[in-house]
Amino acid sequence: MRRAGGGRRVTSGRVDRWLAGWRFPLALALLLAALIAWKPVSLSGDRLEYTLDTLAIATHGTPDITLDDIARARQLAPSLAGGYELLETDMLANRPKVFPAFIRGANGKVYPIHFFGYPMMAALPFAMLQRAGLPPFKAFQVVNLAFVFVLGLALRHFFGSGARALAGVTLFMLCGGWLYWTWSSPECVGAAALLSGLLLFCSGAPVAGALLAGLAAQQNPTIVFFFVFAPLMAVAAGSRLTRRHFLGLAAGIAVAAIPPLFNLVQFGALNPIAQLFSDSRLIGIVRLQSFYFDLNQGMILGIPAVLAALLFSLRQRAAAAVAALCLLFTLALALPALAVLNWNSAAAGIMRYAFWAAMPVLFAFLLLLRQLGRWPLPMAAAVVLVQAGAMAHASSYEYIEFSPLARWVLDHAAASYHPEPEIFAERAGHNDNYIEPEQVYMLRDAAGRPLKALLNTGNPNAGQQLCGPGMNLAGSTIVPSERGWAYVEAPLPCVR
Repeated sequence: MRRAGGGRRVTSGRVDRWLAGWRFPLALALLLAALIAWKPVSLSGDRLEYTLDTLAIATHGTPDITLDDIARARQLAPSLAGGYELLETDMLANRPKVFPAFIRGANGKVYPIHFFGYPMMAALPFAMLQRAGLPPFKAFQVVNLAFVFVLGLALRHFFGSGARALAGVTLFMLCGGWLYWTWSSPECVGAAALLSGLLLFCSGAPVAGALLAGLAAQQNPTIVFFFVFAPLMAVAAGSRLTRRHFLGLAAGIAVAAIPPLFNLVQFGALNPIAQLFSDSRLIGIVRLQSFYFDLNQGMILGIPAVLAALLFSLRQRAAAAVAALCLLFTLALALPALAVLNWNSAAAGIMRYAFWAAMPVLFAFLLLLRQLGRWPLPMAAAVVLVQAGAMAHASSYEYIEFSPLARWVLDHAAASYHPEPEIFAERAGHNDNYIEPEQVYMLRDAAGRPLKALLNTGNPNAGQQLCGPGMNLAGSTIVPSERGWAYVEAPLPCVR
């Protein structure tokens, strides 16, 4: 790839000399430790499962949930007591089907429906923090940032530079890591492990890279596509596949296979989550667009500058092959996620799936930076500033609210934006609930005037619900979405 010409360049020689040897891991560890001390843990995402299972493994060394575990968890996380009680009630009644985030195994014991790899990693810091009299659930932050630390080491190996490795860690945090590192769910672990795996696999450490990808796939099963795309990306990046690459692939696949094998033994299904909480009929163009471009939770909100810079680089043939493979990899990661029943699920700005699915794009950008040699200062500054702005925007709202950007578009150009129906219904109503075909959902402006309505065309009463008794809607103004849902723009076209 040709080096960019002209302009000032970012040089890192002095910083690299200072960060040589043991100084880099020490400096990175101290920075990450300061983050843990500064910010409290956020019990978010699949919090009932991971808090209970971490406590269970730390207490009795097994991932099954007992009534004693629930009693202890209620004391440590009183804000989650309501959810714990639902599970406790089902367990006391010895019901075969328990609270949906949990499932009975073939041995009759109760397990979280997600695999216990993440809680197993958090169990040791949980026990240590508890003995030290510190908040034990900060163990999730410890594990999340431990993988960010590993990412820093992978970046130094990839760039051969401590300064650039720190810049790479910063960029990871500005591409979604900042939103999820405090969470009690494995989004940060999955994303950091996937990116580390790509960096190492394509830069001479394929066994370590594939093992990290296997760990990432334990948290998010679709990351198993790594084992298809990573060898292709390594070749496109200029590497020659060796015996070590194939050994790494075999080892990584073995690690990734542990959860489905456990699930098959205990639950009779390779992936009970896919069986119980997804529907392939939901996969379609509306959700695919939403995954990448929704103004509330789409991938574009997390990596706008990185994606723009990468697309700009496609005019260079050397970058195009890797970038194209990385974009196809994100598509492979996205498609299975489109089947989930709960599309507007808990998120910190960008959708959780979109955060870790963006890592191949970030990898392609990092590879581009490595090829550039010295980094153009204007490009580096622009990427950092835009990504920092993206994180500030994504941090400013809850997942049951429209983002400031989406709200601005709805206020000024409502007819140009038609979100996936569940996103619109739940954020317009400020709730996380089921979307009901017999209901109509209305969004109003600050003065109470209608802006946009969502209805199901199979609802015979929709027109009267919107317009009043004896009234109906002029059908030509209805904009179809998916699954029978359609949008009606203001002013409402009501007729008798």
